[in-house]
Amino acid sequence: MIVSRLLGGAAIGVLSVTAPGYAQTDEIVVTATKREQTLQEVPIAVSVVDDRSIEQSNVQDLFDLQTMVPSLRISQLQNSSQTNFIIRGFGNGANNPGIESSVGVFIDGVYRSRSAAAILDLPVLERVEILRGPQSTLFGKNVSAGAISITTKRPEFEWGGLAEASYGNFDEVIFRGSLTGPISDKLAIRLSGSTNNREGYYTNVIDGTDINERDRWAFRADLLFEPTDSVTFRIIGDYNKIDEVCCGAVQLLNSPATAFAIGGPPPTFLGRTIDPAGDQDFSVAFDAQVRNELTGKGISGQMDWDFGGAQLTSITAYREQSDTSETDADFSGAAIITNPQARDFETFTQEIRLASTGSNTIDWLIGGFYFDENVSSSRDVIFGPDARGYTDGLTTLLGQPGALGTFEAALSLPAGTFFAPGTGVFGDYQMDNVSFSIFGQLDFKVTERLTLSGGVAYLDDKKEVVGTSLLTDALSNINLVQVGFAGAFQTITGLPPTPANIGANPAAAAAATAISTTPCSAMNPPPACNSALAFAPLQFFDPQVNFPNASEDGVFKGDKVTYTLRAAYDVSDWLNAYFTYSKGWKASAVNLSSDGSPPDPVTGLGRAAGPEDVTLYEVGFKAKFDQGYINVAVFDQTIEGFQSNIFIGTGFVLANAGEQSVRGFEVESLWQPAEPLVATFGLTYLDPEYDSFPNAPCASFVGVAPAACVGGAPTFDASGLRPAGISKWSIATSLTYTQPISDTLEMYLRGEFDFQSDVQTVENVPAAVSSRQVENLNVSVGFNWENGFEIQGWMRNALDDQYLIQAFPTTAQQG
Repeated sequence: MIVSRLLGGAAIGVLSVTAPGYAQTDEIVVTATKREQTLQEVPIAVSVVDDRSIEQSNVQDLFDLQTMVPSLRISQLQNSSQTNFIIRGFGNGANNPGIESSVGVFIDGVYRSRSAAAILDLPVLERVEILRGPQSTLFGKNVSAGAISITTKRPEFEWGGLAEASYGNFDEVIFRGSLTGPISDKLAIRLSGSTNNREGYYTNVIDGTDINERDRWAFRADLLFEPTDSVTFRIIGDYNKIDEVCCGAVQLLNSPATAFAIGGPPPTFLGRTIDPAGDQDFSVAFDAQVRNELTGKGISGQMDWDFGGAQLTSITAYREQSDTSETDADFSGAAIITNPQARDFETFTQEIRLASTGSNTIDWLIGGFYFDENVSSSRDVIFGPDARGYTDGLTTLLGQPGALGTFEAALSLPAGTFFAPGTGVFGDYQMDNVSFSIFGQLDFKVTERLTLSGGVAYLDDKKEVVGTSLLTDALSNINLVQVGFAGAFQTITGLPPTPANIGANPAAAAAATAISTTPCSAMNPPPACNSALAFAPLQFFDPQVNFPNASEDGVFKGDKVTYTLRAAYDVSDWLNAYFTYSKGWKASAVNLSSDGSPPDPVTGLGRAAGPEDVTLYEVGFKAKFDQGYINVAVFDQTIEGFQSNIFIGTGFVLANAGEQSVRGFEVESLWQPAEPLVATFGLTYLDPEYDSFPNAPCASFVGVAPAACVGGAPTFDASGLRPAGISKWSIATSLTYTQPISDTLEMYLRGEFDFQSDVQTVENVPAAVSSRQVENLNVSVGFNWENGFEIQGWMRNALDDQYLIQAFPTTAQQG
């Protein structure tokens, strides 16, 4: 088996110059419950990263943010659009446009339906909130694992701005700027933009080009209109673009089959064979011109109207996102397979809510959310000029040299028909998704110390899907059982297998049927077997069935009532406690690719995966002291039907992963023993398990249960196993020291450490080659002048820690 992996952790250092910053507040305000509360008051598990921490850490995007929040993990796979956000070990949404993320991302209240829509450079931020656990009651759609809420700074009625220039290794050049000020006494504007360019840190040994480069830019205009003291309007428009050569995947382990792909022993074409105990080799061999382009744009409007005792909020948004990519899908220097893809998303959202204001015995909130999205997707898998030579090599490896040519001749096909260049599978898909939710919540202050809360939401989701695919791979189009039946029937009877002859010879037909499904072996040699079945491993594509069709209407509907029950108790002026019971839900996902097929009657796997249902029990404590705070959450979270999408070497398997649970606890604290010194510490412990997964697809678990899937078994019972990719321990800690140098100059030093304990990254690759442990140190030093001028130097991953992001079996090279 050949295993490829994506690497993270190249050390980067920069020097940046920044103009005026913004004042910080002592109390951290959050809107996790759709109303403003302080971090210590709000009775839910939420992590907050404020603007000053982001500036001092030189966080460039959400990928950098995960080093500050131990329960948050973000992974990027073969291109920028394949991004996963993960909270408490669970999240999905990459590698298929029909799968929405279980972690919802909201920017200024606007839902971003695809994770890739949130990976660009962060705008001028006020804060980022990471809400842990299901949030379906108040957040409307696809927040069964949690939510990320990004709040940007509003336009101001005083002139101000920010200008930043950075230079780092790999010739990284970043420019950022923001300007805000009044247009009139009631209208203010903020304009901001950024560019981000960097050379790649992988080298393509085929042509010497860089891989994993950066080429991004973004622009944003933000208007704030305050016609009266009680009414505000905010309109935001943005445009962003990514045009990069991404993403590198190096060879970790070569199988015998790989020798036919690389055209010679390593290091020919592929670069060094990777020794898991040695240094990583940042080189790849891509014969195809890989590309990765992503464009996003949108406009949103928010109205807030304070009636006195209640506030009406309306958020309307329209967004478009498109991405195109081409991947060298065999990850070798041989021209075997390419995988071009294109996706377009058009999304309209509307949220409206009415909430009580002020301090009341009963606080209330009601609202609704509407979502309408059109998805267009094309995905092709195309054989290259070396595909036939490679597959001829595979048959030689199996002791059958020239078998493909012999089979072509037996079927009276021209030589070279199988795996001809330009053949493959070509798919086009459309999905219209309409969903809505109606929600409400009551907070009843029973006493001065005890508050009981109850929230409920009704969610409705409908997806209408059309799929058209064309399979031109000649071998995959052949029914090998029928070929075997025809040969066996003619051998037995001497007659061609016409309907009339078959009907007239039922005994011979029964014997031929038995032979047609029997693979050849030492126990069953020819002619009592079907030798054509030996070609089944080379049928890389399933038979294609367009939909809707006679058995599939292409419509996937679902609805659910979710709710939250919570008790919050102020034990003292400095200690709060809460208990939460919450239900979450995410609608069905659809496999918008050629890997989708009608439901299999044996495995149950098919074109779609059913909904996710989440149940959460959580107890939390929040304590505040003169020198800081400490917050603790202990939880038991169960997900029924987690939508798993795993690459198995020839395609992706989309399946509901039975019932999974994760039990654990989280600690977040801040300690300021002296005015110049601030320390933070975050700890997450996760203990996940497949509670019930009786029909787990064997192809997705060969790395953890090889003995359970022998003899061609399609499924096995994975109950009791630990899901891959979830570290037991995660730590994020920081130490910041600030020291005045003069009346007008201040210096700070900051260090951060991110630790993730050893874990197998994926179930279908053995732990010996797919495990990782992360030990990531970030450091920065800055000088701030009173006039707002700042100089900063920083280094991320200062220890040059090299670790796996993901591992997978490379296309058609198992063995």
